[in-house]
Amino acid sequence: MNSIFEINFISIICMLFSYLLGSIPIGYIIFRIKKKDDIRNYGSGNIGATNVNRLIGKKFAAFTLFFDLFKSLICCYLSNEMLGNEIAKLCGFLCILGHIYPIWLKFRGGKGVASFIGYLSFISWPLALIFIFIWFVTVKLFKISAIGAVTSLIFNIMLFKFLLFIQFNYSSFLWIPGEPLDFYFILITTIIILFRHKNNLKSILK
Repeated sequence: MNSIFEINFISIICMLFSYLLGSIPIGYIIFRIKKKDDIRNYGSGNIGATNVNRLIGKKFAAFTLFFDLFKSLICCYLSNEMLGNEIAKLCGFLCILGHIYPIWLKFRGGKGVASFIGYLSFISWPLALIFIFIWFVTVKLFKISAIGAVTSLIFNIMLFKFLLFIQFNYSSFLWIPGEPLDFYFILITTIIILFRHKNNLKSILK
């Protein structure tokens, strides 16, 4: 099993593959094929499933959602099989970075929420389900996807930290990540995604 401190040629290939797979802007591609235009010029300006749904419908949005979610999950599982758990988490993180800052779109990508859910599913699927539940309830209440994303992200990282504290001090939950590294990967990813929502938050607060 490779540590993130033991990077070799295969690890570099997996990390590069993860970033490039994450960089595939499927929402942008679908909209470009269907409308011959740049989706970033319409709606929220985002390339993710919410904007795709708003502009060209649920069928295309569902495909975008599943592609963005599963690309990070695939990166994690493939690299885990080849190189071990720690490198897998790094590859999942790089996949999300690729989605948010894709080289193909001059680093102007999506917000990374769907890819984050896929990544979180690899680390702890119950936490991923809780994230989805909080997002769904919040969106139902406020009718704004960005509020759902921000609320879910903040709640999730707080819950994550609390459960790790419980695990280390009182009990052991098999489905809860047992390493501080898991928390730090999720924390950094959460901060980046929240930063990508800054314009949404400004609009909501006005």
